Amino acid sequence: MIKLTTEQSFDFYLTSLERCGMHILELTNNEIEYQIFEELATDYPGSLSKHTLTVLEESGIIDENIAHLSKDLQTKLLILERGNLLWNVDALKKSAEWKEMFQLSDEIKELIHQKWSDEELVYLRE
Repeated sequence: MIKLTTEQSFDFYLTSLERCGMHILELTNNEIEYQIFEELATDYPGSLSKHTLTVLEESGIIDENIAHLSKDLQTKLLILERGNLLWNVDALKKSAEWKEMFQLSDEIKELIHQKWSDEELVYLRE
């Protein structure tokens, strides 16, 4: 297994956050299927893992609150994925559980943008 650098871990983390949010509801069904049920589904277990969050927190890139909210996001995604009944495009568009998860992701992204400028985020991802 290849160990990611802190920058790679942060890029992986942000990419997962960027894949989910209220903006997803504006995509076509095929785009949602790809972004959520293919890309995000394979990324979130690692990008939101305890290890990744610890690396980012210890590096000062995220704070304790962002790490906690990110862990909550991972838990919500895991529940949705394991529930099967809500793991489809129709449920994603209509269920309160998905809306809550998207709002949480948007909240985390907002906290990150309060902490770092766009230029700093680019630097931290490289």
